[in-house]
Amino acid sequence: MRMPLTPRKKWKRAAVVFGIWTAVGLFRALERWTLDPVSATRLEFGFREALSQNLLFSYLWAAFTPLVVRLAGRFPFPGRSLPKTLGAHAAAGVLVAVVHGTLFALVYPPLMGVPFNLAHQLRGIPAILSVFLLANVLTYWGVVGICWTIEALRLSRERELRASQLEAQLAAARLQRLQTQLQPHFLFNALNSVLPLVFRDRDAAARTIGQLEALLRRSFETDAAHLVPLSRELEFLEMYLEIQKTRFHDRLRVAFDVPQELVAARVPNLILQPLVENAIKHGVSTQPGAGRVAISARRENGMLVLRVRDDGPGLLDSPRPGSAAGAGVGLANTRERLRQLYGDEQRLDLVNAPEGGLEVSVALPFSAN
Repeated sequence: MRMPLTPRKKWKRAAVVFGIWTAVGLFRALERWTLDPVSATRLEFGFREALSQNLLFSYLWAAFTPLVVRLAGRFPFPGRSLPKTLGAHAAAGVLVAVVHGTLFALVYPPLMGVPFNLAHQLRGIPAILSVFLLANVLTYWGVVGICWTIEALRLSRERELRASQLEAQLAAARLQRLQTQLQPHFLFNALNSVLPLVFRDRDAAARTIGQLEALLRRSFETDAAHLVPLSRELEFLEMYLEIQKTRFHDRLRVAFDVPQELVAARVPNLILQPLVENAIKHGVSTQPGAGRVAISARRENGMLVLRVRDDGPGLLDSPRPGSAAGAGVGLANTRERLRQLYGDEQRLDLVNAPEGGLEVSVALPFSAN
């Protein structure tokens, strides 16, 4: 439904219509004066006559334009009934043309200084109509055609806007679904980390449950946000790692390498936690001794590159970059979220590091807004 025009917009539209018809009148006057080979004999009053004729013709049409616009909207093309639409405009076109010609015949002589004589000017109407009727009918259809074209362009823009809004809503819904899927997976794995402590060290279990409560509260605080500053993501990750350190004690060693100028970069919410969880599960927990997880961030060629590396056994078959090999629930979810957010302007690679272990890297467009 179209919103009604405000008084200011109505005046602005009227000014535009007046300006367009003024330009048309001036152009037609100049054209007749300069290009008509017999203008000198036809125009008794010279250029003033050419200007008066064409400006009067145009200004009468400026007065009729709002009516024609309403008729074009009342009988649109394509409409429900094409014959009805064409018939209505054919009748209206002739009627407007006759009224226009009649008004021209009444107004033009006094405009040129001829004394007003109603009877004489009424007798001149047929002559005026014989000259202007076809031009006025064509002008009517021209105005209607312009109105239909403008309306078609407006409807096309509205359809494109609705389509883009619907696409954005669907993308947001898919992201929300992916994020919702990630929460139970994360909670289940976090509880599994606490469970062994209940039988081994009750104090540590109680402390870890408190840490888990704070972690979940922080998770719910940012649950609705798809993008968060890297600094907030790192704070969440450190809380998660505190729980894991309680479980693994000295077996888990963590190193961060994140330059200060990158902490404001926008990253997907919970983008690092599944990667670190994967490194702990398949790297640290599979070793009898201590294991190491390194988290780093770099800006490379306009991209923010996040890397999580462990020193575990890696993958048995070295995958190609971007391969889905070894992708569990967390990694598969992360890959899909990246695709939804950035399309083809992102990548998630799993590669065996030259010095051993697995390196998972995420590259996405750098943005600090």
